[in-house]
Amino acid sequence: TTEEAGIVGLVEALCNEHQIRLIKVSDSKKLGQMAGLCKIDRDGNPRKSVGASVVAVRKWGDETVARATLLEHFGSQ
Repeated sequence: TTEEAGIVGLVEALCNEHQIRLIKVSDSKKLGQMAGLCKIDRDGNPRKSVGASVVAVRKWGDETVARATLLEHFGSQ
């Protein structure tokens, strides 16, 4: 929708202005899962996922494989 396009443009502009790295994800539920907005069942599968339009990572936490993968992705851009 037009509203979503405006939000996307705003987020992109803010990221560019403040030199913040950006990853675009086509599925809001997938982004929500990546941000931990879901329950994980005993088999490790996400359940009850909540969609997200934008996610900001302020604190990386420990050195993990996931963090290394993201930094590798940013390095290849």
